[in-house]
Amino acid sequence: MKLSVLDRNTVERAAVLIDNEGIPKNSVWSQHYFVVNNKEYPFKYLAYRALRLIGRTDIKFESNDPYRNYFENVLGFQLTYYEGGYNFFTLEELQFYNSIVGKPYRKGNALHSTYRDRLNPLIAKVNYWASQLVTNGYKLKKDSNWLTGFTANIAPYMWPRVYKEVDQDIFFNVEVNARDQFIGYKLDGYIKTVKELSKEQKTILHEFKSEIGWKWPQIKFSDVSNYDWDRLIKETKAYIQEYDSDYDHLKKRLYKEKKLARITWNTNKWVKPSGRAGKALSKSHEKDNGFGHEEWLFDGDQIIGSCKYGFLEPIHKFKAKYIGKVFDISLFTRNSSNNTQYWVTTLKNVEVIGAEEAAKTLKHYKDIGWFNQMKLDLQAVGLDGRLLNQWVKTDPTALLNIKFNASQLQDLPLELIEVDNPDDIPADHYVLYNAGDAITRKYESQNDQRFSFDKSGSTEADLKKKGKQKSYTTEREMEFRHNDLQEKLLFYLQSQYEKDDVKRECNAYGGCRIDITRKTNTGYIFYEIKTYNNLLTSIRLGIGQLLEYNLFPKAQQAEHMILVSDQVASPKIRDYILHLKSFIKLDFSYMHFDPKLCEIISII
Repeated sequence: MKLSVLDRNTVERAAVLIDNEGIPKNSVWSQHYFVVNNKEYPFKYLAYRALRLIGRTDIKFESNDPYRNYFENVLGFQLTYYEGGYNFFTLEELQFYNSIVGKPYRKGNALHSTYRDRLNPLIAKVNYWASQLVTNGYKLKKDSNWLTGFTANIAPYMWPRVYKEVDQDIFFNVEVNARDQFIGYKLDGYIKTVKELSKEQKTILHEFKSEIGWKWPQIKFSDVSNYDWDRLIKETKAYIQEYDSDYDHLKKRLYKEKKLARITWNTNKWVKPSGRAGKALSKSHEKDNGFGHEEWLFDGDQIIGSCKYGFLEPIHKFKAKYIGKVFDISLFTRNSSNNTQYWVTTLKNVEVIGAEEAAKTLKHYKDIGWFNQMKLDLQAVGLDGRLLNQWVKTDPTALLNIKFNASQLQDLPLELIEVDNPDDIPADHYVLYNAGDAITRKYESQNDQRFSFDKSGSTEADLKKKGKQKSYTTEREMEFRHNDLQEKLLFYLQSQYEKDDVKRECNAYGGCRIDITRKTNTGYIFYEIKTYNNLLTSIRLGIGQLLEYNLFPKAQQAEHMILVSDQVASPKIRDYILHLKSFIKLDFSYMHFDPKLCEIISII
């Protein structure tokens, strides 16, 4: 027995040396570990280090049962086995990494000579962890960089990646983060590296993370003992499976094209059909039937999860070419009554859906009553709602062929912008055009223009000759959302206060009815609910109604007025509300109420 020259004391001394020196890169892997002083060491390297300690560099052996039995049965060390070849992360090696992170490494400094070998087990383990995730088309990019680039300091983390296709943009990574003392995993992209994403792509990545409720699981060094390889790999695989479709979608977004598309004319802000007025005059479905299928494109009552489904004729014409792609699509429209083109908005991250998803979505529309409501919407403006049945009989994508994040409905412009240069629009056919950044910026920037006396307006009093052109009628409120919010808020307030003190539809002057009224010890609070796509419209109309309910003709009925919506106020809207309250000393608040959670999210 070659190893009989070793006794227990020599092996224990070798273990202490390994603690101080580390393990060479080629000696880290081992399925068999022995526990010495409550720490695990790879069998072969432990034995060779003990042999070197007594000067026996001539002995060579392989890891087999007789030698392992000697360590276990004769010397009395406990044997542990790891199928993958690495024991799990230890607190000692993680703490050592933390103790040197960010410090300079200099080859000539004797104190630095052990850094690499002491980090080798961590490097190997984090790469092993990542290697266990390479399934379903993913590839592995190992990370063995324990030094930063030009400064040669100890790197703050190790982060091997798994990715699809080419390693150039996004990935899943696992990491050992010494600076912040955790091990973790996440979906991410290249930010500050030689493969750095463009500024626009970084914005897309940041927005996408927010949109999907991105999570970054982190396990503190102090909690690592609660894990083993089975648990860690299982949880990491589950994370990748959860975000796998998001990964694919994000990949499309990063390389999306920007397009320009015409939609049917509508004076109800594409919430409901508006009738034949202004529709196309050339031979088309729109001319023959009095409507286009984009009429419901911005209907905020028809939202599934976070998605708004809709239809674009330019997609329908060449659907096989576009299915599965993601675009930013700028929309324009033409009012044939005055032969004027208008810029509508730009929808971000519009995904073209296929027949299977369209059919599933259409079934939901029918089950919930939305499809019948669409037919009634057509009848309400004198059109034949039965045509929808014929239109989707064999092809659901004839009514639903795109989806986008419904939060964009909150940012739709309040007014259409007249196209001031015909050359800005390549043509007005129903096809997808390439959208130039300059033209898109030109019209989108007009939505943020502020008051200007010098650069706008006219000194000519020619209204009698020209008339005043309006691009829209009044914006349509989301009735289903309104009713749902009113019901849920009533129940919520009645659960917080005496039920008899909270009522809906109390009378106001002129036959009006207040959405909800709450009686207090000192008076009444009026709640007005608004569910327009654009929160600014809700504020504009809601405050006027609250003032009328409260003060007209010369009274003060309420001690406080609250406008309620299901939308979060953007920073710009929040500043406006605070400024408004301060400027006119108004006893008014804005409440963001979530009807799904049945709770108040915020009050301004």
